[in-house]
Amino acid sequence: MLATREVKTTEGGLTSTLAVDMGGKAGSTEATCGADGVRTGVGGLEGTLLSASGMDVEVVSSEGVVVPSATTMVPGGSWKNSLSVKLRPPASAQLPGGLRPVLSSTFDKEATVVGEEEVTVSAGTFKALKVRNITTARAGRLDSVGRSLESYIWFAPGVGIVKVATGENTDLELLKVERPTPAPAPAPEKKEKKPSGTRKR
Repeated sequence: MLATREVKTTEGGLTSTLAVDMGGKAGSTEATCGADGVRTGVGGLEGTLLSASGMDVEVVSSEGVVVPSATTMVPGGSWKNSLSVKLRPPASAQLPGGLRPVLSSTFDKEATVVGEEEVTVSAGTFKALKVRNITTARAGRLDSVGRSLESYIWFAPGVGIVKVATGENTDLELLKVERPTPAPAPAPEKKEKKPSGTRKR
């Protein structure tokens, strides 16, 4: 499950908590929406998914936006971002000799909006932008080859991510949309009418 919670207005734009729950394992990060697009504390959806893996995640560097501004989020628009992390088993892991090996990984992603598409998920049917992602995972910056994976994300305007798929498999989909109920507008103040009197001549 993927959810956006606690949306607030700040000097930098809108901030919220991007949370993911996969099979009982949860992860979250802060997301900020500014003039250049959306940035997150752990480098986007990939970092958020890693934080739900049960591993301790240390972000070494995170560059680029996760979702660009509206001027780029159009068919044919493209952008790049990258994430370098150090991963280690949690302290609670029972490994021989109490070892906690550190693994370094770098994820470079190239995203392109391939067009508009109507997509149906548990939450309903949405007209969405279909984005093709090529993510290359490397064992640190010195690995010049790495492994590349193709995936797709569907963004519905006014909603956000509604589906994530790798190949023919749906990895995540939107289950429901919950919007906060707006506070009722205050009733207009009633002005008291002064009683009209008659004047004696």
